[in-house]
Amino acid sequence: MMRSRASYWCNLASFAALMAANLAAASLPFGDRQPEELSDGLHALLTPAGYTFSIWLLIYGLLTGWVLYPLLQPTREPFSVTPMPVRFLLSCLLSILWVTLGDRHPLISLTALLLLVIVAASMYRSTRQILRPAAAEIWFVRLPFSLYFGWISVTALASLDALLVHTRLSEIPHFGPWQPGLTLVLLAVGLAGACLVGFRWRDAIVPLTFAWGYGAIAAGPQLYRVVTVVSGAGALALIVYALWISFLRSYERD
Repeated sequence: MMRSRASYWCNLASFAALMAANLAAASLPFGDRQPEELSDGLHALLTPAGYTFSIWLLIYGLLTGWVLYPLLQPTREPFSVTPMPVRFLLSCLLSILWVTLGDRHPLISLTALLLLVIVAASMYRSTRQILRPAAAEIWFVRLPFSLYFGWISVTALASLDALLVHTRLSEIPHFGPWQPGLTLVLLAVGLAGACLVGFRWRDAIVPLTFAWGYGAIAAGPQLYRVVTVVSGAGALALIVYALWISFLRSYERD
C-alpha cells in the first residue's frame, strides 16, 4: 500500500512538472517566436482551426483527477489499474521535450511525439483492461487516457504533415503535386487506426477524439479543398462509428 501511494505521489510530481513546462511555453519565447506563433507561417495541409487545442484543457483537467483522486483516498486502493509511475513519468518528460522544442528542432520534436504516442498507447491499453470499472475509474482512468492517446495520435499525424514543410520537400521538383496525396494518406491512416482501436476495446472516445481533430481541420484554413472535404467527411464518419460502438457495447452487455 505504501509503495502504491509513493507511485501516486510520483505521478503528481510528474504532472506538476508538465504543467509548469506548459505554463512556461505559453509565456516565454522559444527561438524568435512566441509559442502561440509556432504554427503561423508553416502552411501545412493539416492546419486545424484555432479552437481545436481547447481539448487540452479537458485532457489536463481529467488527468488532474487521475493524479489527485488516489491521494484523497487514504484508506483503500482507489483504482484497480496500477499507478504506472514509470510510464506516466516518461510520457510527461516526452511531452515536455516536445513542447519546449517547438519548431526549432522539428525532427527531434516529432521523434519525441511519436515516442509519446507509443507510451500513451501502452498506458491506454492498461486502463482498458479493467473488467468492471467503478464510476471513478471510468471518469479518472479510462476517459482521460482515451482522450490523451487519441489526441496525441491526431497531433502526431498533423506533425508528420508539418515536417514536410519544415524539410521543404514540397520544393523538390515533381513533389509538390504529391503533397496533398500524402496528406490524404495520413488522414486515411488516422481514420483506420481510430476505427480499429475503437472496435478492439469497444471505446467510442478515441474515434470521437479523432472526429474532433478532423472536424477542426475541415474548419481550418486549407490550401486544398480536397483536404477540407475529406477531413470533414472523416469527422462525420467517425461520429457515426462512435455511436455504433456505443450501441454495440450496450448490446454486448445485455
